[in-house]
Amino acid sequence: MKYFRVEVVAATPNPQQVIWAAMHQDYSEELVWDSCDRWPDEERSGELIIKHLLSGDRGHYGPLEHPQITVNVGYFPHSMMQQLRTHRVGVSFDVQCLSGDTEVTFVKASGGLRKIKIAELYDLWANGEKAIRERKIKGRHGELPGEYRRDSKSRLRNMNLRVLNEDTGVFEIGHVQEVFDQGIQPVYRLTLEDGRTLDCTAEHRLLTKQGWQKMKEAIGLITNTNQEVLSYQPDCYLMTNGVIVGEGLYRERSWLIEQLSAGLTAQQMAEKAGCSVEAIKKWVYNHKLNLNKCKPGTKNPWNKGFRGAYVLNLTSEQRQQRRERAKLFTRRGADSHFWKGGVTEERVAIGAWTRTIAPQIHEKFDFTCQQCGVRGGQLHAHHLLPVYSHPEQAYDFDNLILDCQNCHRQIHNQGLELKFAQNFLPIQELPEKPKPIGHKLKAHPMKVVQVRYLGLQRTYDLEVAGKWHNFVGNGVVVHNSFRYTGQRIVDVTEGKLDIEEAFYLRPVGNYTNRQGKRYLYSEEQRQDDLQWCVSACKHYKKRIDEGLSEEHARGMIPFDARQHFVLSCNVRSLMHLLDLRWKKDAQLEAQKFCELLYRHFEQWTPAIAQWYLENRAKKAKLAP
Repeated sequence: MKYFRVEVVAATPNPQQVIWAAMHQDYSEELVWDSCDRWPDEERSGELIIKHLLSGDRGHYGPLEHPQITVNVGYFPHSMMQQLRTHRVGVSFDVQCLSGDTEVTFVKASGGLRKIKIAELYDLWANGEKAIRERKIKGRHGELPGEYRRDSKSRLRNMNLRVLNEDTGVFEIGHVQEVFDQGIQPVYRLTLEDGRTLDCTAEHRLLTKQGWQKMKEAIGLITNTNQEVLSYQPDCYLMTNGVIVGEGLYRERSWLIEQLSAGLTAQQMAEKAGCSVEAIKKWVYNHKLNLNKCKPGTKNPWNKGFRGAYVLNLTSEQRQQRRERAKLFTRRGADSHFWKGGVTEERVAIGAWTRTIAPQIHEKFDFTCQQCGVRGGQLHAHHLLPVYSHPEQAYDFDNLILDCQNCHRQIHNQGLELKFAQNFLPIQELPEKPKPIGHKLKAHPMKVVQVRYLGLQRTYDLEVAGKWHNFVGNGVVVHNSFRYTGQRIVDVTEGKLDIEEAFYLRPVGNYTNRQGKRYLYSEEQRQDDLQWCVSACKHYKKRIDEGLSEEHARGMIPFDARQHFVLSCNVRSLMHLLDLRWKKDAQLEAQKFCELLYRHFEQWTPAIAQWYLENRAKKAKLAP
């Protein structure tokens, strides 16, 4: 039981004073708030509650339900948690959700963005996409003719989801693993200072300037029993869809609009951004904007009226002779009169050399593609050992081979360099191809200016594959849900986690069964049970490796895996829980839980907790 923990997440401040105010209002004609400056302090409020409410056994215990406390319970056996769920307390499994209107950001291959509402995303995930045409005959699995929806999970998993690299703060590409319907939950709307909004539950984790926090903790949310907002912190900053860092500013629509509004031309914008005019034009057209026209030049250009032209009337034989002489006598490289010290990038120089030598490669392989065997067509010289992995062989004539245009593209686009090279060279592996830097987008903080309760709504969430478990919803970086993964079980088999940290077994000792008979749980029995747990972990991992889902394989492990959960209750329901589970014949683990919970109860409402300890603790009475 050494791992058992109960920690306070949040609690109503001055709870005994709150109960006194509610109790006093029940019997007062005046508004109690008007005399708040004369309220008794916390200690005196506790004494009055004991005297006029609890000791008097008045039977009107509604005021006890106003203060709320939330605790995080950890490392208890699953069976104990199941018992708590049957009692009159609110038990939460940290359900974090977003409303159906939240737009999830995906990145198109062209560089643009696509935003899909999470409710629509779930509909596509669960029901598939609507087919373009009706089915005229029965489908391959006996589906009836008519309109139908086809599975789209594979397509959705392959879409590029925008995620944040939490180490660098730069947005990258991730992929959807699962989409969930989280049911009806109380939803709050956060409004940021730039006008964007996010609708989520109080439990949803958001990325703030201080790191990942639940929404209610990040903004210091305090609500009443109807979930309505009473107060929140005014200085909370959430990390949002960001600004471009380094090169690539000209790709942002907002920057382009700002420059165009200032009257800049494409040439002026290119100079300001440090890019080409063509790049400016491309992104202006991608964002469906209009360029500013250049001011007209002089009315008398230098070539006005000029009708002549400089033309060489050469035959094809003469042109060929000029090319051959140029190869022999043209000054190249450092010998050229236009040499500027070698400012050309090496990769560009390699490409130029490869194109120059390509005709010889064509002749060497008889103009035949060495991948598909087709002769003629558009042919390319291809480096067998890629330049990125073997730069020393970039200018090696024997390292070049011939491919047609389609095969050459396929080799590079699908990462088939190693497979193709193995047909000609004894090579086992190639280093990973470096990824282009591309254009970087960095998250930046945005202040929350308003929080509002929207009511109960159907909510959804995603699970994201890969290292970074987050995504962008309505422009805000939010955490994804975690399905049951069983990673702790796998860690046991790999020696990363002790078996007793994943499963709970009672200590060695004497116990009593439900028939009142005593028995000894020996050290030998306990060691056998531990070995059984280890064997179950290995069997679990085997099934996972064979392709079973985590939910399916979970049924093969012992029931009392250690469980973490969040529990919320008021003073009245807390005493009710202690009455039922702190009695002498209650489950041993439940009694230990009540001991840990009572410590926080005593610190939170000392007078009420002391009264409870003296009058009701471990007596199996029902709380008022």
